[in-house]
Amino acid sequence: MLITCDNNMQMGYIYLMPNQTTDEYTLEKSDIGLYYDVNSLSIPRIKWHSMGQSLSQMRLATKTYRESVDKSFHCEYWNDLDSEGYMMGIELYLTEETFLPLVAHQAFKLYDIRWRNSDFRMLTLDAYHDVLNKNNVIYPLTSEKDAFVIVAIDPSSKIGKIMALISARDDLYPINYLRNPLFMLANSSRYLSRD
Repeated sequence: MLITCDNNMQMGYIYLMPNQTTDEYTLEKSDIGLYYDVNSLSIPRIKWHSMGQSLSQMRLATKTYRESVDKSFHCEYWNDLDSEGYMMGIELYLTEETFLPLVAHQAFKLYDIRWRNSDFRMLTLDAYHDVLNKNNVIYPLTSEKDAFVIVAIDPSSKIGKIMALISARDDLYPINYLRNPLFMLANSSRYLSRD
């Protein structure tokens, strides 16, 4: 899974679906190796069926994510959806100071869970306790209710941040892709300070 962070622009992008854009990125072009052994980076896959109980304590929105944007909450930047409403990628404010701890503490994890009497995969994009905060809201991506996102909504600004993807659509969100980390850090402060 390709996750980019440009420290100069303080922006990042999370590619939830594989596409041709991801082919041009390689770890050799990333500054992440200045901080971590790139061979040790991973996105663990964990079976935790009872995690669905935590999700059941969160509010499940009746409207889809697309229907709720700019009504229930606003996007930080923009999140790309396909024609059906499935999320392809997330554009977010992301600095090196935020990105590196997320990588170090393996905030990016893939869980096999049981929820709503079905099997799902949940990809966390932040610290576990922040993802499962009871104040977060779960939005279905389509009326099929086979993929969802967990959104943390700031009460004062009404800005929504994507915390996790919950999916039963392994065809759209392939497990092997989600488990293969490609952390692209550009313009690292450590790299720039070596000059």
